[in-house]
Amino acid sequence: MKKYILILGFMFSIASFSQNITSKSENANVAQYELLKKVNGYYPDISLSEKVINFYVGDKIIDTKQEFSIKNTEFTSYVLSISPDNKRVVFDFVSEKNGKIYGAVVVVKESYVRTTFNENLGLVDIMVNGKSVCIQKI
Repeated sequence: MKKYILILGFMFSIASFSQNITSKSENANVAQYELLKKVNGYYPDISLSEKVINFYVGDKIIDTKQEFSIKNTEFTSYVLSISPDNKRVVFDFVSEKNGKIYGAVVVVKESYVRTTFNENLGLVDIMVNGKSVCIQKI
């Protein structure tokens, strides 16, 4: 009997902690679009699009991906994500010309700091408001 009670208790505890994640394709909200607009102004290779896919738990956004069609572009893969607090854009681009480039743009005290990793060239580039401040070969 104790085994059955333990199994039932375990099953109900797992069910109570599981969350339903839903996704919706929609227009970026004002904060998301303003972040993308500002980031695109400093870093034009990061696309500006109003269409995003928001991932929700209940009514709370937990992640956002930008919708981007790679058809007729140089990219074979283009993934862009926006953090829920609208302070960080994470990107991952792959093209035949440049190879794999990934990194993030983070808002720090009204400055837009970008860290880029280029796998083909083995470089790390740190930029602040569109200007390179450090390039390091790895």
